[in-house]
Amino acid sequence: MTAQTAPQPAEGLRQHLAEAMAQEAGSLAFRKTGTEWEHPRSVWLARADAAVNALHRWEQQGTIFRMCTIPSCLRELNIAQPERGWLQSSSVGYMCPDHGPLLWGDADDPRDRHVPAWRQVSTGARLCCSCGWDAGPTLFRNHGTVLWQAHVLVMLETMETAA
Repeated sequence: MTAQTAPQPAEGLRQHLAEAMAQEAGSLAFRKTGTEWEHPRSVWLARADAAVNALHRWEQQGTIFRMCTIPSCLRELNIAQPERGWLQSSSVGYMCPDHGPLLWGDADDPRDRHVPAWRQVSTGARLCCSCGWDAGPTLFRNHGTVLWQAHVLVMLETMETAA
């Protein structure tokens, strides 16, 4: 008697997804036996593969990699293998080594820095910058973040033209 190994979690998930999708669509592919059902089963398994791969890509992008919060920057941080120089703000996210020192860096005057922070006000919260800029009332958290991003893009452009 040979010992059987348990199916790998991905294979079990693949099979489960294929059967669930086929059942939801009213297919008999996994309820019937016979060679005539091999092709329909392979189609549902291919769809399950696509779903599992999409989930895996989402997991990679959604849980491991973080983009620099500056919209024009394409740098990514792999938080499983941190890279030196990245800065994090609970207010707006991550800042790459190129932008972090420019915006959150070592300026002596806090008005020359652009560190965001949420402030509690009577009507809720608003995102403010250490330079004195204020997002004003925001509809939702990301609204304030986008307004701050627009603010720092202007500041970066100003820094560029001054240099």
